Amino acid sequence: MLVGMNYANRISRLLVFAALTLSVSVVSPQPPKAVVPDWTFAVSGDSRNCGDFVMPVIAARVKAEGDAFYWHLGDFRAIYALDQDLVAMEPAGKTLTKDRYQVIAWGDFLKHQLAPFDDLPVFLGRGNHEAIAPMTRDGYIAKFATYLNRPEITEQNAKDGVGAAPKGSPWFHVMRNGVDFITLDNSTKDEFSDAQLAWLRSVLDRDLAAGSGVTTIVAGMHEALPHSTSSSHAMDDWPRGMQTGEQVYKWFAAAQTAGKHVYLLASHSHFYSPAIYDTPFWQQAGMVLPGVIIGSAGAHRYLLSAMAAPGSKTHVYGYLQAAVHADGTITFTMLEVSEAEMIASKWPNAPLAAIYECYAHNSD
Repeated sequence: MLVGMNYANRISRLLVFAALTLSVSVVSPQPPKAVVPDWTFAVSGDSRNCGDFVMPVIAARVKAEGDAFYWHLGDFRAIYALDQDLVAMEPAGKTLTKDRYQVIAWGDFLKHQLAPFDDLPVFLGRGNHEAIAPMTRDGYIAKFATYLNRPEITEQNAKDGVGAAPKGSPWFHVMRNGVDFITLDNSTKDEFSDAQLAWLRSVLDRDLAAGSGVTTIVAGMHEALPHSTSSSHAMDDWPRGMQTGEQVYKWFAAAQTAGKHVYLLASHSHFYSPAIYDTPFWQQAGMVLPGVIIGSAGAHRYLLSAMAAPGSKTHVYGYLQAAVHADGTITFTMLEVSEAEMIASKWPNAPLAAIYECYAHNSD
């Protein structure tokens, strides 16, 4: 009997131990998820006038920083007049006519401003100077087809299916690590067109759908949406721009209310200015969105708006470096370009006097 009781007790103890072991194994903590490291991209716009001297510096910087891509928000060359940098690099004694300049202007942009990026992905937005005669929308699509049909864009269009942007369209979007990067075209007075609005609505609907995996929406465009701190030089300038720009802004505000991190980037005004939508109009509507103007890639620099937020800068060249964090938030830092860097990165035929003139005097 004693042997039987000892055996029974041993079995009982083993059962209890097994139960405890099972319980511990069930509630034991899971291995921590790998932390997604921050990653960065770069953005700026308005590289006309002196961009041949500024953009090579930006290219060198973003490659050295390991930025994922560079995003240009439009106005590559002046078109209505000759760019100072291009003229300065013409052979001595050669007179460049306006007609000849307009033939070579976009080729100069490709050679002196985009080529330095080498194989780093570059995405292009269309500015209003890309629509100055004799430049046209069709000419833009043809000239920059390589950039408007990058693999990232065509792959995204294939995923979008029926709602995809047209091939080679100046408006498109790409996804990266849960961030939807949307390039809009508001370079002409017929924008936003009905076609672009329908496309944008379909993109946002997919982003907002359950299980989309999208945490963040970043929209880049040339002109700021209405009622910004730079409203005197933005989509407020024409009736359709005001109407459709307000509509698009409200769509982005609704996406933020739905829980997405939303950021709006523009150029067109030739300075750096943060918090551009923290204005009485959008404050009263309860729809303030994070927004930045970064039109500092070489264009003639403007005086700051009287409404410009603290920290705004002009009479400088530079770009935004954007750090995307694991939670989908983004931190934007304005990085300036120095005259010394412009000299160090200069083209062999770029006169030092022309670089100094661009750095010191290309401004209001």
